Order: sequence, then structure tokens, then C-alpha cells
Amino acid sequence: MLYLLSITPMRKLPGSSLSIKGQTLIGILVAMAIFSILAHAIFLIVGSSYQLVSYNRARITARHLAQEKIELIRNLPYDNAGTSGGIPGGPLLQEENIVRNKLNFLIKTTIIYYDDPFDYTAPSDLLPTDYKRIRVEISWGGIAPSRNNPVVMISDIAPRGVETTAGGGTLSIVVFNANGDPVPQADVLIAASSATPAVNLSLKTADNGRIILPGAPACFSCYEITVTKPLYSTDRTYSTSEVTNPNKPHQTVIESELTEISFSIDKVSTLNISSHYDRENNFSPFPNFTFQLKGDKTIGTDSDSNPVYKFDQTLITNASGDLTLENMEWDSYRILLPEASLYVISGTNPLQPISLLADTTLNFSFALANQTTNTLLLTFLDTSDNPIASATAILSNGGFEQSKFSGEVPDPDFGQAFFSGLAEQTYTLEATKSGFIDFNGSIPVSGQTEEEITLTP
Repeated sequence: MLYLLSITPMRKLPGSSLSIKGQTLIGILVAMAIFSILAHAIFLIVGSSYQLVSYNRARITARHLAQEKIELIRNLPYDNAGTSGGIPGGPLLQEENIVRNKLNFLIKTTIIYYDDPFDYTAPSDLLPTDYKRIRVEISWGGIAPSRNNPVVMISDIAPRGVETTAGGGTLSIVVFNANGDPVPQADVLIAASSATPAVNLSLKTADNGRIILPGAPACFSCYEITVTKPLYSTDRTYSTSEVTNPNKPHQTVIESELTEISFSIDKVSTLNISSHYDRENNFSPFPNFTFQLKGDKTIGTDSDSNPVYKFDQTLITNASGDLTLENMEWDSYRILLPEASLYVISGTNPLQPISLLADTTLNFSFALANQTTNTLLLTFLDTSDNPIASATAILSNGGFEQSKFSGEVPDPDFGQAFFSGLAEQTYTLEATKSGFIDFNGSIPVSGQTEEEITLTP
């Protein structure tokens, strides 16, 4: 007889040992995750608490140091209350480091004469050194540094009798931006090595953008002043060895007289420049092209009365025809080509001069065509001086006639039309654009000629 034996696999029932072990493992993982989150939170709280305690301890120490410094200065004879290289001068250091509680504290001391408006101010007040104002600033490092929140204490000290300032004048400095608004907290460096005593001072402008320094030692063309601020441009005075006739020469202070000077700084900008071949070459990138970029601002004139520009540099685009210029001062810039260049500018976008505003990023592109003896670059504008795209320009003379269109918005010749290979003579120009009155006129061409044509709606 034949018997068949059937074996059926056993199934794990709920509540079996394997199921219980799986649930236990999951529970352990969840518990570990919760513990990690709680432990991380506890560590953060402990770390923050320790940092806060350390910061408060350092700040208390800094306040004590500031009070000590103020009291030390107040106990000095009035004539000795001054800093080395400061106005007024004296034996105190402008900056010094002191270690307390294993922390390094930087102490900055500033002492200036204060011209109180009670008895008028200079130049109406012929003796503007009414009293001295002490400013002590203390910062520190470590695990809880002061960063941008130092301890600052200010105190005034007055002379026992009537104020005097033998041999001193008043130096007034004002700093404003591109809109004419005052620039507070601008860094002003003042140096006068030939003054007696010598001056080497670093101050910040007040909220009104001003610094007024009564009691400045008298000297002739010796005060070198530089004004700047983080992420701002720089303005300064110049010596005659740098510029023959500077617009802002090193300043002269005369006894009992007021010397006033103003500086203009603002946030820097970025200028992206790209060079291209002309329209006939589809505006493909022009690599490694050398050009000159010149601003309108001048710092004076040379010995031949020629202007000396604040920005005037020879630059070159990269292998892709691009160049990025950062930390550029607001100004009107213009691109010029070297005299020996084999090319001529056949269009720019935007139009030249390049108006670069403060705290902006501007993209500027220009196109280059092969140079011929006589060329004509036409720019079409509406009555608001906005470029006009797709204007038709027909240039003719006798048997010669050539037609071009002004470039579109994204092109390097937006609103412009370029003619090359011309003769040195007068041409007739007919310009048309839908929605504008037709233009007819005569254009004399000689060398690289540029003309602006205004179309009336």
C-alpha cells in the first residue's frame, strides 16, 4: 500500500516570541530617538546658558574697566587729558589691551574738545574748546565675544577756569552720500605728522554725518583725511605730489579759524561688462578684448591743467568676453578703445555714458566692428531720451544708399544703427518708425562719427 505524508509549515501566531522581540526592538529605537532629541535640547540649553553667563560676566568686567579708565582720566590734570596723536594730544593711548579673568579686552579711548552751543559754536564762538568729552569703548573676544555690542561710556570734563586753546583752530568734517544725506558712523582717519603735537586719529561721524574738532593744532597743508565705511566707497584728500592741483588738498588749520571740508561716499556697486562681435557676426562673444574704462569724477588737474580722473583703468575681458568689476563707486563711466585698436564700437547697451548708481548691479555689453576710416553710429531716442528699437535708417548720397535697423532690447546695439566703409562727406538720412514722425536731415561724416537722432511721437 502507498501512503502519502503531508507536512504543513507552522505559522507564528500573534504573541509569539519573534513578534514580541520585534516590538521590543522598535520600542528601543523609538526610546533612543526621543532620548537623543531631549539630550540635544538639554545640551543646547546648557550651552546657551553657559554662553549667556560668560557674556554677562565679560560685560560686567568691561563696565568696570571702562569706569576705571574714565576715573583715571578725570583725575588727570585737565591739560594732560588727551590721547597720543589725538586732538587734544596727551599721554594716553588710543588703543590698549588688558587681560582680566583670562579674557583679552581691547580699550579704545577717544578725547575731543566739545563746542557747547550754550555760548554759540564755531565760527561764531571764537573760543570753541568749551570742555573735553571722553569716550571709552571696550570690546572682547572668547566664547562669548562682544562683536558689534561693545561697552561704551562717555563723560565730560571741564577746565577749572576759562577755556583756552593756544595755537589751535577748529576742523569741521561732514560726510554725505550720493543723495546728499549724512552718513553716520563713517570711519574718518586724520593724520598730521608735521603738526605740533602730531595727530594720528581715527573717529566716526555722528548721526548728522559730522565731526567737529576744536583745538586742532595749527599747520599748513598737513591734515591728511581719509573717509570710508564697510561696503562703501572711499574719499580722501590728496597731496600735490600725487595730483598737481588736487580738488581736495591736505587741509590747513589756522589758529582761531574754522576749516571746513566735505566728503562724499556711498555703497559700492557691481558692473558686469561683456564684449561682443558686431551684428554681422551675430553678437558672438569677443574674448580677451582690451579697453579703457574711465569715470567722470576727477580728483584734480595735472601740470597741463588736464583733468585727473578718480577711476581710469585699462581692463581686459576673459576668454568668454566677460568681466566683473566689484566695489565700484557710483559714477558715470565710458568705454574707450586704444588708439591702435583695429576695431570700433558699433553699439552699447545701455547707452554711454554708463550711469552706475550706488548699491546696484548693472550689466553692460558692447559690440565691436572692424575699423574703417569713416564710420557712423546712429542712436535713436524718443523725446524722453529712451532708445528706440527697430527704427529704419536709410543713408544715401548720390549713387550710394544703405539701409539699417536699430537694435532690439537685448542686443548690444539696442536703439542704434551702425554704418561702416563710408566716405568723408555729408550724407542724407531718412529715419522712420511706426508711431513717430519721419526724420529727414543731413549728417556730415568724418572719422568715427556718432549722432543722436530724436524722433517725435
